[in-house]
This record gives sequence, structure tokens and C-alpha cells, in this order.
Amino acid sequence: MIFVKKVVFFNADNTSDLSALVNQFLSKETASGRHVIEIQYKTTCAHISATQPLIVVHSCMVYYSEPVGE
Repeated sequence: MIFVKKVVFFNADNTSDLSALVNQFLSKETASGRHVIEIQYKTTCAHISATQPLIVVHSCMVYYSEPVGE
């Protein structure tokens, strides 16, 4: 069987939404034949202007492999 390596990115305004997105992807891991290699999480903050509040974005990259048809 041949496996290819891939990445998928998720981002959300809060950690609860991000967790739900990532957990949904991971719940299909066994059924799809995926194998998660690494998960990276990062929080990014941006201050656009003095009148706007601080914007926080939570993101996650999942590095995985999955089988491809022969």
C-alpha cells in the first residue's frame, strides 16, 4: 500500500471551536486509514488599531499520512 503525507489547517476565534474542528477530523482517522504524525497548535494575536480590540486566532496544523489507491 502506498501512503502520501499531507497537512490540514484549522483556525478559529476560540479554543472550543478549534477543538471541535480538530476532534471531528481526528474521529475519522481510523475509518479513512489516516495516520496522524504530528499536531501543532499556535495562537496569533493582532492589534489592528487603537480603536479595535486585540484579535486572537487559534490555529492548528495536523500532519498526517493516508493511503492512496494503487
